[in-house]
Amino acid sequence: MFTDKELSELVPEIHPALGARYPRMEGAVGDPNKARTLLEQLVRTGVLRPKFYEKVLACPSCGSKNVTFRYYCTYCGSHEIEKRELYEHIECGTIDSDDRFLKSGRSTCPRCGKVLGKLGVDHRQVGTWFQCRSCGKRFDAPEGKHHCRECGSKFGVKESVLDDVYSYVLDKEAETEFAREVLFLAPLKKLLKEAGYEVEASNVVQGTSGTSHSFDVVGSRTQGSRKSMVTLDMAISDKVCGDEHVISVFAKTFDVSPTKSILIAVPALSDTGRKLANLYKLEVIEGAKPEEIAEGLDEVLGKIS
Repeated sequence: MFTDKELSELVPEIHPALGARYPRMEGAVGDPNKARTLLEQLVRTGVLRPKFYEKVLACPSCGSKNVTFRYYCTYCGSHEIEKRELYEHIECGTIDSDDRFLKSGRSTCPRCGKVLGKLGVDHRQVGTWFQCRSCGKRFDAPEGKHHCRECGSKFGVKESVLDDVYSYVLDKEAETEFAREVLFLAPLKKLLKEAGYEVEASNVVQGTSGTSHSFDVVGSRTQGSRKSMVTLDMAISDKVCGDEHVISVFAKTFDVSPTKSILIAVPALSDTGRKLANLYKLEVIEGAKPEEIAEGLDEVLGKIS
């Protein structure tokens, strides 16, 4: 998903009981626990990089994320409280809660009994208070505490556990390596095998100087008494690959002398690089997509007798 640009950041969904979940990852592996384990492995190996996303509250007693915030009566501790608006009858100065000002569906002063008209004319809102249904007491502000729905614990801010939640992005080096090994080189190895080449397990070849040189792919083929060897090297860049890749491949090729030395440039090779490759008689295949590179290699292999 990352390499196909379908996904730029793996973002969590915060579940009220389970905490952070990653549906895209779970859809790929089929299980939340496996998804979590795989994420940890990918971070350890440097494939994904974590980014801080959110804080999730956890119960200090049982560790559950199924935590809510409750308001409690400051007198009896009950959380069966209600918020009330306070109104004042301007004429007689009575201040009381909205439920006391409503009688028979009409706004009426609870003290003098006068039916009130429009809000702001003969009565006005002057504030709010809270009322406990258990003990009937009224107070300005309730006491707030966290409540764990799993174990029933009550706890304050200082006792709470705050867990970090992360989103994940693909490491640039890992993205390049994945593109190299899986998207590009794997299909090219298959093409070599289909063309009768044996893809060497070791990509190290000893040159005439006695120096060992490493290539991305080495394929060899024997037809009667005729032996041929093809070496592949891949350069990947955000824009164009420079001439230093051509120089590096030429140095190895000069010492090893394969039948065909191929430089694969993704997405393209610089103008200077092309001129050098032509001077050094190196085969260059350019393209941004694996299909383009595979098509180019198939064409090159077809020219090798």
